[in-house]
Amino acid sequence: MEIIKYSQNPIITKDHVSFRINSIFNPGAVMHNNEYLLMCRIEMPNGRSALLKATSNDGYNFKFDVKPTLTPEDHKDYYEYVNWGIEDARITKNGNTYYLTYTGYSKYMPVVILAETKDFENYKIHGPISEPSNKDCTLFPEKIDGFFWKIDRPSAEKRNDIWISKSPDLIHWGGYKFLMEPIAGTWENDKIGSSSTPIKTKDGWLMLYHGVRGFGISTLYKIGAVLLDLEKPWIVKGRTTEPFLIPDLDYERIGDVPNVVFACGWIPEPNGKLKIYYSGADQNICVAETSIDYLISLCK
Repeated sequence: MEIIKYSQNPIITKDHVSFRINSIFNPGAVMHNNEYLLMCRIEMPNGRSALLKATSNDGYNFKFDVKPTLTPEDHKDYYEYVNWGIEDARITKNGNTYYLTYTGYSKYMPVVILAETKDFENYKIHGPISEPSNKDCTLFPEKIDGFFWKIDRPSAEKRNDIWISKSPDLIHWGGYKFLMEPIAGTWENDKIGSSSTPIKTKDGWLMLYHGVRGFGISTLYKIGAVLLDLEKPWIVKGRTTEPFLIPDLDYERIGDVPNVVFACGWIPEPNGKLKIYYSGADQNICVAETSIDYLISLCK
């Protein structure tokens, strides 16, 4: 099975939401209570972002909360680090707890925020788990060698590399290791970042990542995959040489940020297939379908 973009894309636009927003995009994704659940980024009329929950029985037709699910104002003690908006959640289930990692924006630049929930109704917000500038953070769904692990993308001068670190409690992080860098002169020349929670397979941890390349006065965002060692996740076992999800349709090329496909989440099905939830041009939500085996074959 290759990559199939759903024929009815985009499946979600701002017209599906009952209150006024500028756009809806970049959803984290997970199964919860046998439902497909997305935590979507919405840009409010004032230009700042919040998160909105959407649920579905079939993975294509979603219903939405009637107001923003998580807002900067909900962050109370940490409000000064998110008062420009919260963006691009990744969702990881570990045990019976769901962890959300997302970007908080403020005058201090982007930081990674951690929140947790068991029911997607009540949220415990832990605040920043990075210093600026950092974003594109995802957590592994289980402990490895007794530690929690996260992948993120710190920006250091001209470097935009993916790093990995570990924690005994999800709050205190250390053991930082470089994981992967953009490959010069290719589709991911300028920067890379995680685009999904890692999935455990017999061949390794499979994860989506995005690559960015400047092109004329524009930039192109595309998506590839990487395979990490199961026991030593800082070891890259393989990665795609070419992107398999690219902005080649009108709803991906025309929008607030043109020529972008961007994912924050995917949902594996029991039959080994995958639904990748992504946005086109930073203003809608789409789905593409493939299989775990196919992506592993591309990484090898």
